[in-house]
Amino acid sequence: MIMKRIPLISDASLHLLLPLIFVSLSWMMIGIEGHAHHYLGKEKVTQLHFFFHDTISGDNPSAVLVAQRNGTKVGNGSPGQFGEVYVINDPLTESPDPNSKAVGHAQGLYVFAGQKELLLVFAVDFGFTSGEFNGSSISVLSRNPIMETDRELAVVGGRGKFRMARGFANLHTYSINTIGIEGHAHHYLGKEKVTQLHFFLHDTISGDNPSAVLVAQRNGTKVGNGSPGQFGEVYVVDDPLTESPDPNSKVLGHAQGLYVFAGQKELLLVFAVDFGFTSGEFNGSSISVLSRNPIMETDRELAVVGGRGKFRMARGFANLHTYSINTTSGDAVVEYNVTVFHYV
Repeated sequence: MIMKRIPLISDASLHLLLPLIFVSLSWMMIGIEGHAHHYLGKEKVTQLHFFFHDTISGDNPSAVLVAQRNGTKVGNGSPGQFGEVYVINDPLTESPDPNSKAVGHAQGLYVFAGQKELLLVFAVDFGFTSGEFNGSSISVLSRNPIMETDRELAVVGGRGKFRMARGFANLHTYSINTIGIEGHAHHYLGKEKVTQLHFFLHDTISGDNPSAVLVAQRNGTKVGNGSPGQFGEVYVVDDPLTESPDPNSKVLGHAQGLYVFAGQKELLLVFAVDFGFTSGEFNGSSISVLSRNPIMETDRELAVVGGRGKFRMARGFANLHTYSINTTSGDAVVEYNVTVFHYV
């Protein structure tokens, strides 16, 4: 595919809301280690601007393919990359010129998680190596519809001077020879509100058109006798969200990203998933979930760590209830009741 061979340069304008941190160290002289007490100061807004270079081709790529579908068939309309996982160490520069000053690196992974479109889900740490924020980083967990020239990603956390950050990134894709820089809009936060969401997630791993595909698993590594057989498996998902348990009911959106079987002693998933909505009041918006999911418990809770669009800078939680599960195929329908705190 052409999209895989052209290095993408993205102009990222980030808007972060973060607390100023003041540290007080308390310690004793008798061999007991000290404990740092952290106090939150006043929140402030910081705006960052840089260029992101994602290179897949050549002798020194910054993004490498590490996993893909293991022969699982998907629908005829699915892009060939669906299920591919890339690990990246992409340079961040102060201009589109790859030889311009490096300001940091984007490190982590992205997955091709769209069954019907070329869509990535990012789980990436943007670490800065120069200037005021040298040694600090921001965390992004969000969908990235790469065929759109302009789009938004959710910033869900950070470290160093960006500790406890939340915010959003406005991305603009440049062609490799473009050197112009466009203006950037300023965004203001409104009043915080609480929104309740209700939908059903359909996770299908069987049949001719699965919504979840196995892309990686243990490479022969032995684990304890008590470990579930799935420990280490990684699935890329594009699960439909509907308004009722009936899979033919109205589609409200899709959950796209990945989950891993991460329990050595229990069947436990860890989700890194973007829940994007495609109808109603929140059409075009999404929430980001990064959380453990103990699937053998009928009722459990997941953490909402960010969002985009109308859920920009969201935080909250999702209460899950397993509506049905096929113990033979593994297909499941899960009811979600989500509480989201966000700004209007």
